[in-house]
Amino acid sequence: MFVDIRQDAAPALGDVRALGEGDHIYVFKDAKQRKDWTRYAVAIGHAVCNGASVSWLEGER
Repeated sequence: MFVDIRQDAAPALGDVRALGEGDHIYVFKDAKQRKDWTRYAVAIGHAVCNGASVSWLEGER
């Protein structure tokens, strides 16, 4: 599965935490402007520990 995290759109936090091996998270530059960014950062950490991969993007995907 591929998911995007942006300032104006993101999957539910629980869905991000549940990601694992074979899943990929695209984090866009503006995602850090979300009011709940720290919660997403923790959820991304859980996903990475489960085997998900992450890409930090500067532009559009």
